[in-house]
Amino acid sequence: MTHLDAAAAARPSQATLDVQIAHLQREGEHGAYVAEMEAGEALHSARAALADLLGPGLSPDDVTFHHSASTAFAALLAAWPLPPGARIGVLPSEYGSNMFVLEARARQAPLELIDLPVDPQGVIDLDVLDRMGITSPGAARPLALTELDLVVFPHVPSQSGIVQPAAEIGSRCAAAGVPLILDVAQSLGQIGVSDIQASAYVGTSRKWLCGPRGTGFLAVRGDLAERINVAVPSLYSMGRGRDGRPVPLPGLARLGIGEASIASRVGLAQALSELLVSDPPLVFARIVYLASCGRRVLDGAGGWRVRERPDSPTGIVTLEPPPGVDLVAVHDRLYRQDAILTSAIPVQRSRDLAGPVLRVSAHVYNDPGEFERLAAALSREDGNSPSRA
Repeated sequence: MTHLDAAAAARPSQATLDVQIAHLQREGEHGAYVAEMEAGEALHSARAALADLLGPGLSPDDVTFHHSASTAFAALLAAWPLPPGARIGVLPSEYGSNMFVLEARARQAPLELIDLPVDPQGVIDLDVLDRMGITSPGAARPLALTELDLVVFPHVPSQSGIVQPAAEIGSRCAAAGVPLILDVAQSLGQIGVSDIQASAYVGTSRKWLCGPRGTGFLAVRGDLAERINVAVPSLYSMGRGRDGRPVPLPGLARLGIGEASIASRVGLAQALSELLVSDPPLVFARIVYLASCGRRVLDGAGGWRVRERPDSPTGIVTLEPPPGVDLVAVHDRLYRQDAILTSAIPVQRSRDLAGPVLRVSAHVYNDPGEFERLAAALSREDGNSPSRA
């Protein structure tokens, strides 16, 4: 199998698989709750590693696990204190699931979702933001960043190989006193994020960190956790005060979840340890190098066109199909006939997609020759396409 799908779910190492199996065996021998207690050190190391990767000022206590990046985002947004009529800065490239959550919160409050200015590639336009402000359909004039109550966006979109200037936006938000929730699901593990001043982060295990499915995380800086509400009241997020009334648990415990795959969390701990000992900057550089090779080889193969700039500093490459080509059918044939794994990204993924794209994403276990194999397969598809028969 030629695995070019790290942006969906990267290949875990054998050691990561082994620690999960060993944990499941302990669950069978000692019971799931005892096994979880025995895994306490590994789980703490995972939170510590995430805090280290996310940047200075975070400790393991500022990080908690969730089921996925999407559920972490939903829980964090539901618990985030916002005034009536609040304005939230978003991007057209926001992940579809997160956008549904934002729109649902806007209907309940109500809140106003305002698009930040972007350039033709979909990257936040800092010059327009600084000079002209933020255009809002409901405002008589452009808004300044200080007039927003929250900013949320993905560092790297799911459907495009671009990188948002998160460090620059983070510093502007900090200066304006506006909290920033940064989605690092598609960046942590392939791009450095430690220089970004975000108030909170959400991410996942299964993509560039090479961990298992079923585990996400969220992190909140400083004492902000004490000002967050409870997303879902339960015995894992609430307690009772001396008067018997429900009260949130302290810190991030108020966003805690009960039932979870502890084996997946243990697997993430192993994957994180492997990343840290492998020298993350070298890992990031290798991923960017592979993607640059892929863009050079794939652009034009069989009439497919690369959407990103050649020097885009991310491992995601997206391809627009030739006219009349069924992208989903090509994706399926690549897998079944050529044993090449990619992702077919539908237009529902985000508001900024004009049409479906084929996403190709390589990790350090890939080599440039695998892009040559994909290019050859796409060229054969061109010859077999009904639109060219």
